[in-house]
Amino acid sequence: MPTTNEMLHDRFIDLAGRPEQGMVVDLGCGAGPALAAFSRRFPQAHLTGFDRSEQALETARERLKSHTGAVELVPVDLCEKLPLPDRSADSVVSSNLLECLPDPAHLLNEIWRVLRPGGRAVLSHSDFDALVISGAPVELDRRVCHAFADDAPPWMDNSDGRIGRKLPGLVQASPLTRMHVETLVTSSTELAGHAARRVGDIRGALRAAAQRGLGWVQADEVEEWYDAVRHAADAGSFFFAETAVIVAAHRA
Repeated sequence: MPTTNEMLHDRFIDLAGRPEQGMVVDLGCGAGPALAAFSRRFPQAHLTGFDRSEQALETARERLKSHTGAVELVPVDLCEKLPLPDRSADSVVSSNLLECLPDPAHLLNEIWRVLRPGGRAVLSHSDFDALVISGAPVELDRRVCHAFADDAPPWMDNSDGRIGRKLPGLVQASPLTRMHVETLVTSSTELAGHAARRVGDIRGALRAAAQRGLGWVQADEVEEWYDAVRHAADAGSFFFAETAVIVAAHRA
């Protein structure tokens, strides 16, 4: 069964058109899983990835070392102007990036600028304020999940846990022409795979926030929530769901 990332990247490829030998740009590419998916489908494509983390880019370079076409992986502050000429990209993709930026509209303007006429952008974002996780008492669960949606770790310039539901409107208000909106829901009845990773993300982020004296929950409350979720998983009553909003657009 495909993983969450595999399903998301397959949709990126389906919606991005057919960049057989064109340029695909991944904004916030991280360790390169989306670019690797494009490489498998389009081995001659020109793959470009921008990310703030040089460590992540090193992993991406290793992952893409057998790609036949050109590969450019560059450390970039995505709050600034993209280091690409006007009308140079055939496809631009990005996932779970916009909430980190203080001015998402600026990046959407930049995407429009670098796309060639007819080029497509495919953007996705999880709506972190709509996470569904069973197990903990209702009041505690609400506080924990909302605190995670509002959490802003030191490495983030901004935080907006509701950016997923805002994404279609942000694209509609940009110079891009919105073509398609859909959702991808990841669900699990087991504390494994993506569900386990996200629960771990929540635990780690909120414990760190509590240690910095921030957030709406204390470290012991985070552990109480985590223990309740694990107990639910052991008892067979665990359920997890995360909704990603996917928007496809083009430059007219």
